[in-house]
Amino acid sequence: MLFSQDELAGLPDKFRWGQSAISHILSKFENEAGPRTAFPCVFARNTVKRGNLRFLLIPYEPKNSRYELGLLASGLRTYIDQINIDTLDVNHNRSLLVLFEPVVTLTTTDQFKHIFIEAMQFLLDEDQRPWPSLVSKDPAHRTWTMCFHGCELFVNVSHPAHVLRRSRNMGAGLAFIINPRKIFDIAAPANQQGSAITAKIRQNIDTYDDVAHSGLLGSYVLGEAQWQQYMIPDNNEDAPLECPLHFK
Repeated sequence: MLFSQDELAGLPDKFRWGQSAISHILSKFENEAGPRTAFPCVFARNTVKRGNLRFLLIPYEPKNSRYELGLLASGLRTYIDQINIDTLDVNHNRSLLVLFEPVVTLTTTDQFKHIFIEAMQFLLDEDQRPWPSLVSKDPAHRTWTMCFHGCELFVNVSHPAHVLRRSRNMGAGLAFIINPRKIFDIAAPANQQGSAITAKIRQNIDTYDDVAHSGLLGSYVLGEAQWQQYMIPDNNEDAPLECPLHFK
């Protein structure tokens, strides 16, 4: 179910869990009195203030012991159809938060890794449009980024097993923060101004989190790997997640 930031009331029973999940996320942006309470990404804070967040709720099916990933594919198509890649504007960007229903038996990093990989592979398998010609299908290549419905994407994975990285913990369930990848080229371009913006956000992360920002974070326009940035470890010692995705 895809809806905007001001459409929280009256959710159907199947999605009722989303109200508390979204309320918790929005509460992370309410208190900005000090460096430890202000969410580190200024662009995210501005998106919330302007009411531009979009939410996509993914229920869990107990009978099948899996999430309804069909809703992920259909909701993401709708989201992409609603944005114009050619006229992206940082001040009007609509980030998409994909929230997976919390399940008491799903609590570990390995479980969330499995769901994340399953979700990304499902999108590749269900994609009805050609892969963008300028984007490699090799995740190790400098031009690779996740794509769906003809759109280049950046996927930020947050989950409750992140303890040190508070900025990558959005509550009791798995969450994907999805943006059109090109918005980052606009927000932090490959010039002196862009470098300053990136440095400031990483400095904010160092203050907000209980561990220094990950060395895996990088810039697409500088040819730095994207996949490793999606789901980073909770510390700076563990190896990055390897990409098992494959194309049809």
